[in-house]
Amino acid sequence: MEKQEIFADSTDLISTGTKIGYGVGDLAANLVFQSILIYLLFFFTDVFGIAAPVAGLIFLISKIWDGISDPIMGYISDRTHTRWGKKRPYLLFGSVPLGLCFFLLFLSPPLPAHLKPVYALVFFLLVCTGYTVVNIPYGALTASLTSDSHERSRLTGYRMFCAILGTLIVAGATKPLIGLFSSQKTGFAVIAGIYGFFAATLTLVTFVSVKEKIRQNKAEQYRLKDVVLVIKNNQPFIVLSLGMILHLCAVGIIAAMVNFYFKYYLKDESFAAIALLCIFVSAAAALPLWILISKRLNKKAAFNLGMGLLALSLGAVYLVKELNPAVLIPAFVLTGIGISTIFFSPTAMIPDTVEYSEWKIGLRREGILYGFYYFGQKLAAAFAGFICGQGLGLVGFKPNAEQTAFALEGIRIMTTLVPIIIIIAGIALISFYPIDAKLHQRMLKEIEERTKAA
Repeated sequence: MEKQEIFADSTDLISTGTKIGYGVGDLAANLVFQSILIYLLFFFTDVFGIAAPVAGLIFLISKIWDGISDPIMGYISDRTHTRWGKKRPYLLFGSVPLGLCFFLLFLSPPLPAHLKPVYALVFFLLVCTGYTVVNIPYGALTASLTSDSHERSRLTGYRMFCAILGTLIVAGATKPLIGLFSSQKTGFAVIAGIYGFFAATLTLVTFVSVKEKIRQNKAEQYRLKDVVLVIKNNQPFIVLSLGMILHLCAVGIIAAMVNFYFKYYLKDESFAAIALLCIFVSAAAALPLWILISKRLNKKAAFNLGMGLLALSLGAVYLVKELNPAVLIPAFVLTGIGISTIFFSPTAMIPDTVEYSEWKIGLRREGILYGFYYFGQKLAAAFAGFICGQGLGLVGFKPNAEQTAFALEGIRIMTTLVPIIIIIAGIALISFYPIDAKLHQRMLKEIEERTKAA
């Protein structure tokens, strides 16, 4: 068995300053990720003038590319050895290109109709690549800062609060800010420029704020076949990833459809910002609750409880047939409480699968696991965009026009019933996740014993 990297002190706590510094990196990431999730499909169809099925196809193609680049980036980051560490250099050098490409994605230049999909695809691929370069190493830092499961949960709490804050800014502020400009094209370009600037800046703050606490063993060999070994022998990671893909796909469909739902079905586009605020304010407020539940029960139980609550709240929204704030606001508050777990639970669970790999086959490969984990996130977003784009095309959706009754019912179903079905499948998968606090402690103990014996 190869000698593995070990923590200099596996029991040390992380300072509050480090937790905040690490957390703002996810605020940066979500300024980009949530803008794409919530607004990019709408921007492509209603602002840039790309047909909905073509826009959905662009989402799918971008994630095929992520399927290639994400695992490669994880493998590269595992092999990296610099004076800044294994993961941090990518935050330093990737932050500015990511922010710039994000701005260009929403620039909406005056192009002929046949070139617009080409422009959209090229810059979407560049944004996806920049996001990969920065956020796979960023995510893998969680497993590099502490091996204590509960400390990871607390660190994840800070990180996810910042993630939800970024989501809240995007969900609640974007449309009102765009409305201040003479046209949506100008508004999207300016706001994307602002978000891109802060995404780059906050990523650099994270680079400065954190230090990796794993000793680097430069003599250790990193083989390409480790990618297959680490994934196929990690049943908890496979279960978690598949369940997360389903849940994030459901949430992505909700996020992508909410603007269409209010603009066309309920005929009050301005209420979309209120609904998104209800969702993400309650999601942020509910984080301490899910941290407590995950500690009292386990992370798997907290995940499934939250997603079950989300499914129930969507059922209530489905029953609404006209704008009724007295019903919609409480329903979207419950939606946010449920969605809070998709921010917290998988991110708190994934580091434990790193130890599982080390315990099971003697290979600690955070980069590989996080590469596939982030690919799963983006694959879910791609499926969501593709499903929404193709679904809108199938029901006869026409942008900025009066919709048929069939199209309106299709928008309603895609916003509610389709995500509910996907969530139920995700809950069933996550039920098979095997790692709890007892098993995690056993894994750490046996890893430590092997290290001492080596």
